[in-house]
This record gives sequence, structure tokens and C-alpha cells, in this order.
Amino acid sequence: MDGTEFKPSVQDLQQDVIDLLKEVSKLMSRANSVLSSKDFGQKYGEFQKQVENETQKVENLELRMAIVAPMKAGKSTIINAIIGQDLLPSRNAAMTTIPTEIVFKADLTEPILTLDDEVLSIFQETLESLQRKINELGSEETQKRIAQFPHLNNLVRDIQSYGVSLLKPENKGREEIHKILSVLNDIVRLCSVLDPINDPLFKLPDVPRIETPFWHSQEGEQSDKLGNLVIVDTPGPNEAGENLWLSAVVEDQLRKSSIVLIVLDFTQLNNQAAEGVKKQVKPIIDLLGKENLYVLVNKVDQRRQGDMTPEDVKKFVASDLELSESSDTEQVFEIAAIRAFCATKFLLELQQNPDAELTELVTAKSLAQEVFGMDWEEDLEDATTEELEKKALKMWKKSGFAPFLDQAINVLMETAAPRCMMSALNVTNSHLLELLDDVILRGSAIAKSEEDLRLEVGALEKDLHNLEECRNKLRNFDSKRTKLESKLNQILKQLKKEAKVSLENFFLEEDYERGNVIKKARIGIDKFSKRIPIQLIQSALEYKASGMVEFKTEPEAQYFSEQAVAWSRQRAEVIMSSVRKDAEQEVKQARTELTKSLEKETKPIIEKAKKRLNKTFDIDLDLPAPTLESDVITIQPYVKTRTRLRDGGYGTRTVKKRSFWHWLWIVPRVQEETYKKPDIQEDYYVVSLNDLVTQINSSLEASIGKINQDISEYLKEDFQERIDTFFDQLNAYLGNYRDSLKQAQKDKELSLEQQKHLIDELHLIDQEASQKIETVNSYKGRNEQLMPTDQ
Repeated sequence: MDGTEFKPSVQDLQQDVIDLLKEVSKLMSRANSVLSSKDFGQKYGEFQKQVENETQKVENLELRMAIVAPMKAGKSTIINAIIGQDLLPSRNAAMTTIPTEIVFKADLTEPILTLDDEVLSIFQETLESLQRKINELGSEETQKRIAQFPHLNNLVRDIQSYGVSLLKPENKGREEIHKILSVLNDIVRLCSVLDPINDPLFKLPDVPRIETPFWHSQEGEQSDKLGNLVIVDTPGPNEAGENLWLSAVVEDQLRKSSIVLIVLDFTQLNNQAAEGVKKQVKPIIDLLGKENLYVLVNKVDQRRQGDMTPEDVKKFVASDLELSESSDTEQVFEIAAIRAFCATKFLLELQQNPDAELTELVTAKSLAQEVFGMDWEEDLEDATTEELEKKALKMWKKSGFAPFLDQAINVLMETAAPRCMMSALNVTNSHLLELLDDVILRGSAIAKSEEDLRLEVGALEKDLHNLEECRNKLRNFDSKRTKLESKLNQILKQLKKEAKVSLENFFLEEDYERGNVIKKARIGIDKFSKRIPIQLIQSALEYKASGMVEFKTEPEAQYFSEQAVAWSRQRAEVIMSSVRKDAEQEVKQARTELTKSLEKETKPIIEKAKKRLNKTFDIDLDLPAPTLESDVITIQPYVKTRTRLRDGGYGTRTVKKRSFWHWLWIVPRVQEETYKKPDIQEDYYVVSLNDLVTQINSSLEASIGKINQDISEYLKEDFQERIDTFFDQLNAYLGNYRDSLKQAQKDKELSLEQQKHLIDELHLIDQEASQKIETVNSYKGRNEQLMPTDQ
């Protein structure tokens, strides 16, 4: 695809669809005033509201792209560069721990961070849990655990002082957003070291959302015209360099995105890094494939003589990293984020303060440092606002961002716009067809005799009665339900087998059976967490044949136990995710079979009505897949305190003794003697791996049981509810014709002049609705050509 030129067909069709929907909205308003009555409701007014809602969706397209960095490559700087201000916090330690949506809206004057009620509630519960944990551990143990993350000290103090009041639903302005984002990410990180069992990432149904103004050049306003660009900032690898783990909420955000940006650091591209990067992004490729992956190679402004050329970089990404299908791909872009950021930061400030003096623009200094070099202070004094603006625009172009953003918007429009427009056209078409049916039936019914109308109303009443009998007959799908339950139970049975933890695969796997005690300890700890200090293991961990792990202090034992539980929880989440997909596939197949059965049973009734009314009923059964959510794994770490007598050993002491040989017993002589010290009573702390494994498996059983319960409830309730919806739709259509005929019976009571005026209005609406239906079908044909091939 040519990324330098925007496809006019997408933009033109979008505007055509918007214009059409606005015309249909006016038609529905007119129909509502002409055709509706107090006896038969204001349905065309409802149609008008729905069409207006679809119009807003097409006008305000959300063009979503997610950004992931498998290495620390300046991800926050890239997003800040697109925004034009320092909105996302960044520091040496990995910053992003939760995904965040950034929505670009040109009409805003300041950014707004919103936490919906559910997200806010989850984080407030986490703050309360952390507050209790900090009080329970005490200051000394808390400081010991967060020693690796000194920046968390402030959060610990704030939690103790302010608790849940640290967070609020709406936060305005860069500084406030900077602060709240840091708090949210630090809460997750603090949980990982103090209270991993209550990690909020396992509970989040949605993510924080930032709406922000942005700098947009006069040369490329596509996103401003065509919709709202949405960037999803996702977590990267943690400090230990572990794999990118896609939690449920991260996976959901990636699925919603049309493209995913992988950010790499140019200065770190080498053969040694290749394997690590491939390992990091594998979960994303497994989830989305390579077709929608775009690679941003940042920091190319540090390229020096002899470094990889742009062509070398493309080949490296294609062959060594295996992130694209061919070396000539147009999905690899070289950028210099820091340059772009300096440029857009200045241009946005200038855009918002067009009359400001150069000395008043706070971003002028950082831009001057980039564009003027070592003499920037002197050159800045002589520069004008216009000169610096030109420098900023030139640096923006040289940063590589312009072609990347143009290409990204092209791709997003090619995927998001057709789907959105097709949905709007389908809704509009459905309402227009119903309107046309109504006016045709009502117009022809006025000319019929009262007896003909009475008979037709009676026939429709009978059709509705037959539908109700058919509904009752099909109310119990025992055989289909039993068949589906059997298949899903097999899936759950396999899940139990795979998810079950044994002492061997938990801590004593074959890979290190032959190692010494300390080596076993080190590998075992790495298995489920790299946050436990190895010094703790080397000094305090002792294996017993009984599966007991021994510690000198209770906090060390508690910490070990909590991290073990966190590991098991993450492991279970990965397995559960796979099982959900298998279960959803089975339900999808069952849904298809059920749809065919319902259509077969109701076809005679529909055909009978169709022949009589010469109308076609197009009813779709829309059974959603069940929500198969497992309960969060809850395991309470259990540390046992024991007491033992430890050999006190031997000591020496000085004593005075008299002897005949030493001054005839008169003067005592001093000498040292060895004595046996009393045994010492000491406390020690043990974690039973056997008990821990038993708890983990019990919790897994409960979690799998929750999935089983969800399936059972779905089959018994949601399944039946949607079947009822199918019949409700049929009843609505037949009932609509019946009501139209009843309205026609009332029309017969009008004067001849009033009947003539009504017939004229019906005829005009008929003509306009027919024309609009033709236009809708034409636009649907154009839109089909733009739809992605996988749709």
C-alpha cells in the first residue's frame, strides 16, 4: 500500500455517508409527525435518535493503535511527541504497568484524564489493601521490600496519610495527569512487591482514558477531519527483562486496535538483542499476527558513520527479528522521537499562544538546544518566533514522524472507517425498510374496505398466536444443550489437567533436580518471580524432604509465600485465556446450529404471512458468546511458626583454683576451663510447599468451577433469553403490520379531504424512502470494496 497518498475513496465515502444519514434523520422526523399517534407510539422518533447516534459514530471515528516497547526505546517520548507536550511520565525504571488510552481531540484546550466508576473503585480497594499491608508489615519491613524501587517511598507515605482520597474520577491539566498516572502505575508496582495477591491488573475491566489537544500541521489534517486518533500505551517488559505478559485487560486493548506499533532502540539493534526481542513480542504475534504490526526504530539521530543504514535496518527487522514478511516492507519506520518531541512541544505552545513573545514561550529553550547546537543561547537571543517556527517544522519533517503518522492514519482509516460505516448503513437501511413497509401498507389499506381490514388484522393475530405456540414448543433445547455441555465439560476437564500444580512442576522440576541446594533455590525462585533477593535464598532457605522451606524471619517467609502465589496466579491466567477461546468456539458452533433450527421451525409461519402480505421478513438470531470469567484465584499464604532447641555449644571461662602446688593453697591460681553452654530455644518459620500446592489447586478448582457455573447459567438463561428475543423480533414485525392496519382502520374515520392529504404525504415519504434505500445500497457496495479482506 502506498503510504504517501491518502485514498480519496475512504474520505469521500465517509462524507457521503454522513450527508445521507443526516437526510434520513430529517425524513424520520417528518414521518414521526405524519404517521405516529398516541395509540401506536413514536417509533419513528426513536428511529431518528438511532440514526443520529450512528451519524456521530461515523463523524467521530476512533482510529486505534497500540504501542508496545520490548526494550526501553523511548515509548513515552514517542507518544509525547505526537501529543506535543510532556504528558506521560517517564523515568529510568520501567514506568508503564497498566494500559492507558490517549484520545486526540483538537477542540480541547487542556488534557483530561478520566477513571470510570469501576476502574476508580478497583484502585481505591487496592489502596485500602495496601494501607492495611503497610501497617501489618511495619516501616522497617516495608522499606526493605521496596529497596529496589526507591521512588515508591513517597507513595507509601501518601497511602498512609491520604488512603483512597489519592485518586479522583476526573483530572485536568498536564501536571495533575502526570501525577495521577505516576500514582496509578506505582500502585501496581507497589502491589507487586508488597501485596501481589491483590494486583489490580487481574480485576480491571477497562483502562484509564486521557483526552488531549495536540499539534496538527496545516499539511496533514486527516485525523482532525476523519476522526479521533486513539493511542493505547501498553506495559513493556519489567526490570528483570522477563517476557511481555499479556494480562486480560492488555490483550483486550490489543484486540481492539487496528494496528500495533513495536518500538525498538536503534542503538541496541544487534544480533545479541535479536533473540531477546523476538521472545518479548512473541505473545503479540501469536495474538494478532504480523500483518498489522508496524515497527518504529527510534533514536536514529544517533546514527554514526559505519552504523546500519536504513536498508540494513529493514533487513534486520525482517530477517533477524522476523517481525515482517519481507525486507522491502513499508511497515518499518525510522524516527528520532526526541527531535520530534522538541518540535511539537514548541509548535503546540505556539499554536495555543499565537501572540506570545518568543521569550514567553517556555519550550523555546529546549528547541533551540536541538536546532542551534552548542551556540544555542546566543542564537536564541537573535532568533525570531517565525524563524524558530520554521526550524521546528523542518526538524519535525526530519524526525521521520510525518510519513509514519500519515501511513498509520491511512491504515486505520482503511480498517476502522469501513466497519463503522457498514454498521451505520445497516441500521439506517433496516429503519428505512420498515418505514417503507409501513407507508406502503397503510397507503394501500386506506383503499380497502373495513371488512378486508378486519379479516387481515384477524389473520395477523392468528399468525402471532402460532408464533407463540412455536415458541413454547421450542422452549427446551435439551438435546442441543446436553451436546454442548458435554463438549464444554471435556474442555474443562483438560483445563483441570493442565492447570493442576504439583510439587515437581512448582518448585522441584527435572531441569534442576541434579543441582545443589542453592542452585535449586535460585532456579526455583526464578521460576515464579525475580523480585525475591537471592541473598535471602542463600542465607535463609533450607530444603527438607517433607517439602518444607525454612526461613529465619516471618517477613521473609511471608514474602516468599506471597510471591509463590502470584506466580501460580499468573500461570493460571495464561491457561484460562486459552480455554476461554476454545469454549467460545464451541458456543459459536452451537449458536449456528440453533439458528438453523429456529429458522426451520418458524419458516412455515413466516412464509404464510409473506404470501399474504407480500413482504419478506429478515430476522437475525444474535446469540452472544457467554462471558466465561473465572474467579480471581484467592490463596492465603500460610506461614507456620515453630520452636526448637539449638545446641548452645561450648565456651571458655576464667576460674580461680587453689592447689598444693601453687603457694600451698594460700594464693588461688587463675586458669581457663571449657564448659557446656545450655541449649538455646529459638523460633523459625516454615512454608509448606505441599500445603501451598494444595491451596493453589483448590483455588484453581474453584476458579474452573466458576467457569462451569457460567456455562450452565448461559445455557439455561442467556441461551433461552436470546431465543425469546428471536421470537420477540418476529412478533414485533408481525405486530407492526397489525398495528399499521389498525391505524388504517382509524384513517377510514377521517374526512375524504384528510384521507387525500394523508395519501399524498404517504406517497412522498414512499418516494423519498425508496430513493434513500437505493442510495444506502449503493454506498454499501462502495464500502464493501474498502472492507478488510478478513471481514
